Amino acid sequence: MSKKTWLTGLSAAVAASALFVSAPASAATTADDPYSVMDVAVKGPKKVKAGKTYRYTIEAYNEGPHVADYYYLGGTLPKGTDLKKLRYSGPTGTRCAMADTRNILCWGPWVLEKGDSDWLTLHIQLKKGTKGTATAKLGAIVYDIPTGMTDLPKDEIDRLGGFNSWFYGKTVKSKIVR
Repeated sequence: MSKKTWLTGLSAAVAASALFVSAPASAATTADDPYSVMDVAVKGPKKVKAGKTYRYTIEAYNEGPHVADYYYLGGTLPKGTDLKKLRYSGPTGTRCAMADTRNILCWGPWVLEKGDSDWLTLHIQLKKGTKGTATAKLGAIVYDIPTGMTDLPKDEIDRLGGFNSWFYGKTVKSKIVR
C-alpha cells in the first residue's frame, strides 16, 4: 500500500533534521561496526529535461545484525530542484522533511527488522533553465542508539559523545538535455 504526498514543512522533524545535517558523508564515523548495515539500491533517470517531472527510487534492505530503529531514507537533491513541486511516495505512514535547502529526510512509524526492507520514491522537477548534470546523493542514514538513550535531549547526547552514524548511499548523475 503506498501513499503519495506533497512535501510540506513538518515540525515533528526538527530534531531529526538536526541529526541529519550532522551526519557524515563517508561510510563510517568510527572503527566500530554498525548495529544495522543497509544494502541500498537507488534508481534514477540517465537524462532529464528541466521543467519536467522525473523520479528517484530508494530501496533499503537491513542486513543486520540488529534491528534498525533509528534510520532515514533520503539524501541530497540535485541543484536546481523546484522544492514547491517536490513530492514523495512511500509506505503508509511515511513522512518527510527538508533538513535544509537540498537535503531531504524521510521516515516511517516503524523499525526495520533484520531482513526487512523499506522504500521511497521522490518525484522531482528541475527549475527551467537548469543546465549541466543533475547530481543526487541518495540512500539510508542509520544511527546507532544505545538502549535507554532515545529519550535524552540532543544537547545531552552531544555531551556524551553523540551517536555513531552511517550513510549507505549512491550518487545518481542525470544529464540535463533540452
